[in-house]
Amino acid sequence: MTTANGFGTGRILYGGDYNPEQWPEEVWAEDMELLRQAEINTVTLNVFSWATLQPADDVYDFARLDRIVQTVADAGMSIVLATSTAALPPWMSLKHPDVNRVDAQGRRMRHGARHNACISSPTYRRYSVALAERLAERYAEVPSLVAWHVSNEYGGFCWCDLCAQAFRDWLRTRYGTVEAVNDAWNSAFWSHTYHSFEEIFPPNELGDAMAGGKAVLPGSALDYQRFYGSSVLDSFREEKAAIRRFDTARAVTTNMMGTFPDYDYFAWSDDLDVVSWDSYPAHDTTPAQIALRHDLMRAVGRQRPFMLMEQTPSRQNWQPYNSLKRPGQMRQQSWQAVARGADTVQFFQLRQSRAGCEKFHGAVIGTDGTGSTRTFREVAELGAELARVSPQVVGSRVEHGSVAVVFDWPSRWAIGYSAGPSRSLEYVREVERWYAELHRRNVPVDVVPATGPFDGYAAVVAPCLYMLPEGLAEGLRRYVADGGRLLLTPMTGLVDEHDRLHLGQAPVPLRDLAGVWVEETDALPPSRTVPLAFGDAASAGDDGAHGTVLCDVVRADDGTQVLARYAGEYYAGSPALTFRPSGSGGGVLYSASFPDEVGTRLTVDALLDGTGVVGHDLPAGVELSRRVREDGTALTFLVNTTGQSQAVRLELSGQDLLTGAAFEGAGMLEPYGVAVVMGR
Repeated sequence: MTTANGFGTGRILYGGDYNPEQWPEEVWAEDMELLRQAEINTVTLNVFSWATLQPADDVYDFARLDRIVQTVADAGMSIVLATSTAALPPWMSLKHPDVNRVDAQGRRMRHGARHNACISSPTYRRYSVALAERLAERYAEVPSLVAWHVSNEYGGFCWCDLCAQAFRDWLRTRYGTVEAVNDAWNSAFWSHTYHSFEEIFPPNELGDAMAGGKAVLPGSALDYQRFYGSSVLDSFREEKAAIRRFDTARAVTTNMMGTFPDYDYFAWSDDLDVVSWDSYPAHDTTPAQIALRHDLMRAVGRQRPFMLMEQTPSRQNWQPYNSLKRPGQMRQQSWQAVARGADTVQFFQLRQSRAGCEKFHGAVIGTDGTGSTRTFREVAELGAELARVSPQVVGSRVEHGSVAVVFDWPSRWAIGYSAGPSRSLEYVREVERWYAELHRRNVPVDVVPATGPFDGYAAVVAPCLYMLPEGLAEGLRRYVADGGRLLLTPMTGLVDEHDRLHLGQAPVPLRDLAGVWVEETDALPPSRTVPLAFGDAASAGDDGAHGTVLCDVVRADDGTQVLARYAGEYYAGSPALTFRPSGSGGGVLYSASFPDEVGTRLTVDALLDGTGVVGHDLPAGVELSRRVREDGTALTFLVNTTGQSQAVRLELSGQDLLTGAAFEGAGMLEPYGVAVVMGR
């Protein structure tokens, strides 16, 4: 059974960014032949061509792009066409200074980099929409076009006068009166009380920004982040609407960047026809960290398949150490993405740049211009596999997780803006702490926003859910009342949506549900830990668990079970892990510290106890995930993320789609090896 994906095709899209404008035209046909040899079927065009497409005001030149599109179409490849609005043409920057961003120090920028446009500039918005509209009008009827790619890796902020005025207008809409703003931001602090909206400015380094990214008035900084993110989304919507005037069918997307901090990607869920993202792990990024980001991007798309828009086939060029991917590792990471929900495997880039800051970035075709490199051979081998397996994979979805892990951008922002309690506290790292343990067990996990949904999950892990307005608290209450098990950590439920502390016994919105009162919190220097004693452990060191970063000193209510205690510091003997059962069989676990690896393992044991959730006992570094087809057939992906051979034993029988061989409960995975087993 073959099912179409979100691009109307029955195959995994395999390809990536192609920038032929950087090369002589006679090279194009040679490249197409090489790409066909590598089983490439999709080319992303026009990502950074605005200065060529529009060389002057009201002057457009699509002649070269026409020839590029025709060359790709003649080669039988699909096209993802970008709107090219991510970098300003020099003439526009000079003629219309309002399109240039002002940085956090108040300096007006100019052309020369990308992500250099002020999103509040009416000039930028007018020109970007006009270009997107002209592109759609010209190319919407191209049969090989499968998707539109708006801008590129949106990121950053502007602090200009246009943004200041737009921010004031946004505040008027959100709050109505300046008095309501003062109340939300607690503006009486340090004599910030405003008497008119005109007194309010973006919180940059000229005013309310502090060293290290902290904020004098976090409520103001949070609102500016919300405002700017919503403005970026509005700009995307405008370009999408321009495309829709001529193309109502093809998917429109923009490429995201995993746990990128600037914008709340969940706010984009309704506007992206398919979620796409760029995966660039460093040499020391763990497989669990990569998997988390795939799962997060799938969550932004409401668990639908996503688009792996970019990855490097060999090395990247912006990390401190741009290590090569080892033989087989590119294939392994590509299949890991497919296993977690990708319906595309794409690269940046298809041909290496000859000059510029990305000239050392890897590519399918290197500067030698041949198919003789190891990278090219591996890309071609993977392309053949994807072509063979696509009919079985496309249209399937990742199975529903047993456990949900909450990821909340507003809590991340607010913790980042807060001057305290610890510089060692990093929101993403705390999410990774719990996700990594579930990943180690090969427990199926879905990432979800703080708003849920939580239905159908045996357990929910909500690390550092610092910002907890009333509505979010009620969703968690309903989940526990319906029999769910919820894990909370330090920095839970401390503030409302304006970063104002809830008054009362923390965690105030969930105080009775958690069954504990956080009386005070100890911040540990990086060199210090506090031993933890779980269960019947008689003394510190019996199980080797320790608390790190923050240690809440809590009082447990009557009826709250103490599962672990501190075994050091003045709070030795006080609860370090508690469980408050609910009448429906669920309950809340409160981890009063951020435990180390041993402590995390024991805490997850307690969380899953009695839920029936079990993972898969596989060798360390072997990842298991499943996708399910519309007819109910399961595809089990076994991915060896290590450089050593691994023997796998598993209650699973079926056919390995990659080799055609039968899999009957056992097999050997070579270094960075993969098996895709269709069967029971």
